[in-house]
Amino acid sequence: MGHENEHSEVHEHHNDHYFEVSREDLFKPYKPSAIEKYVLPFLGKIFDVPVTLFKEQIVDRIPRKKFYYYHQRYPRVPEIDSCMVDDRVCIAEANDQFTRDRYVDANIVRILRQRVDACRKWYDRDYEDMERFCAPYYKDHEEAATNFYIKYGELFYWSDVRDAFMKQKHRMLFERDVGPIGAKKKSDEGGDKEADNAISFLRRFHGHVNLPKELRF
Repeated sequence: MGHENEHSEVHEHHNDHYFEVSREDLFKPYKPSAIEKYVLPFLGKIFDVPVTLFKEQIVDRIPRKKFYYYHQRYPRVPEIDSCMVDDRVCIAEANDQFTRDRYVDANIVRILRQRVDACRKWYDRDYEDMERFCAPYYKDHEEAATNFYIKYGELFYWSDVRDAFMKQKHRMLFERDVGPIGAKKKSDEGGDKEADNAISFLRRFHGHVNLPKELRF
């Protein structure tokens, strides 16, 4: 009996504080209190009006050139191929510029890869739509990734601009003698000139074991 009386008292106490919200109460216009209507705007003007007057009357009247800031821009310096061998300042500036360009190009490839991933997730349920709408993103990413590998591929993270310059020089010499890397050569009508090439000889008898990566195609 005691437990039932206690339960009924709690239920009656709960009913005393219970009220039903009508539709009119939910949709009636909001009436702000006196604090929200007078006190808070007054406190806001105390802090805002002096700052606004100082900016409009003093700062904006100072004649100066407008500057639109997006990101820090560094002036371009001569490349490593324009530096003398003993010019340490020119080499250091070219190396800093190479490092910044490497970070920028890496972020460009990363952003393009994120666009490809987002497009693939959006059209995940329909492969035909993925091939149709994501083709431009695939093309841009493949082109950027290929150019990034041509310039920075097979370089360590501690490699500097001189290593990249030597890499480009070796690639140019190889393409001058053999042709573009990855391109298939067509045999001439007079005979197969590639058979007399030393690289073809090594590729035929030694396989890809002792050949550098540029020759493994």
